[in-house]
Amino acid sequence: MSKDAAIFARGKVQGEVRYPPCEAQDERLAAEHRRFSVYPIGQISEYRRHIPYNSEKKSFLAKTGRGAFEVFQYTFKIPGEDRVYTVMWDYNVGLVRITPFFKCCQYAKTMPAKMLNSNPGLREICHSITGGALAAQGYWMPFEAAKAVAATFCYHIRYALTPLFGLDFVSKCVKPDEDRFGHMVIDRQIVRRCTDEANGYRSASRESSQIGSPTTPVSASNMSKWTPRSLRPRLTGLFDSESGYYSDTDRSDKYLASPPSISPKSAFSWTAMNTPRSVNREPEAPSPRAIMDSTTAGRGCDAPPNSPDSSHSERNQSRNQRLGEVEDEDYDSAVSPRSIKVGLLPEKRRRAAMSTKDTRAAYLLMQLHFADATLKDGTKKRRASS
Repeated sequence: MSKDAAIFARGKVQGEVRYPPCEAQDERLAAEHRRFSVYPIGQISEYRRHIPYNSEKKSFLAKTGRGAFEVFQYTFKIPGEDRVYTVMWDYNVGLVRITPFFKCCQYAKTMPAKMLNSNPGLREICHSITGGALAAQGYWMPFEAAKAVAATFCYHIRYALTPLFGLDFVSKCVKPDEDRFGHMVIDRQIVRRCTDEANGYRSASRESSQIGSPTTPVSASNMSKWTPRSLRPRLTGLFDSESGYYSDTDRSDKYLASPPSISPKSAFSWTAMNTPRSVNREPEAPSPRAIMDSTTAGRGCDAPPNSPDSSHSERNQSRNQRLGEVEDEDYDSAVSPRSIKVGLLPEKRRRAAMSTKDTRAAYLLMQLHFADATLKDGTKKRRASS
């Protein structure tokens, strides 16, 4: 079986059948159909075929508004030959594939193009299919024009074409002994009628394709029947709709049939992944100097210079001076073993203890204690030497 052979499968027709097959026969016509091996005579309308238009050329879609052929088909043979020819036409808009007619009558491949050049305006409403299914490749012509052109050179196969063109086609065919035979020139009025008919089919196809389309706008009368719902604050997700990731709440507050409004400045907002630190800081632990000043002020009065507490005041002054120096340094160096003789805690425990502010204050108090003890030891040594 060849790649462009007819495929017969029963099925329902798609759309309106404006060009049905003519399967009426009398005894003479039935005998001629048997002679040409016409198949399946009497059942042509039961076998329909859908052929998508997959050619790279988009002229067919632009001219007809259609993306496929919905065809009836049948086959015939020239008596004494084995080659099978397929007759095919679109039963919706009447386009007829005329290429097999030229082949079976032994015309050259360039003859269809010459025929179109001989009939001004006919090329604009014909279609040359060069891609897609092999069965659909070739020249397709409006029904009335195809019937008129075929009548000029198909006299020898006129009986095989009656299921397509009707019973009157036999009488309209030009005989080989007439001067008009093979000229393939038709009346210009036929071309005009076919042009108007093609324009009408194109407009109807485009209108029908728009009915029920998802992009069809909703009328204002239907919109008035809908009660708008109150809008709720839109939640901002980690990803925006422009990047292709969005949450269900991104579109839940849209009205039906409302166009999306996108502003590059205000449509998308970003949420920080990490929570920012609070601006209001907690009060820091008091410095050693502030603690000593408050302790000294709490005593109410200063000791006289020659009193027994004068030596204690001098020790406090010296201690405050040293603490002031320690305060100017970093906290880590102030509590290090070099300034405080602390070997009581291991290094890891000491760092863990410094993680809270309470322990920081405790370390500062320990520093005061050790500084006070150092001053007392120095005073005792000086008194002993004296």
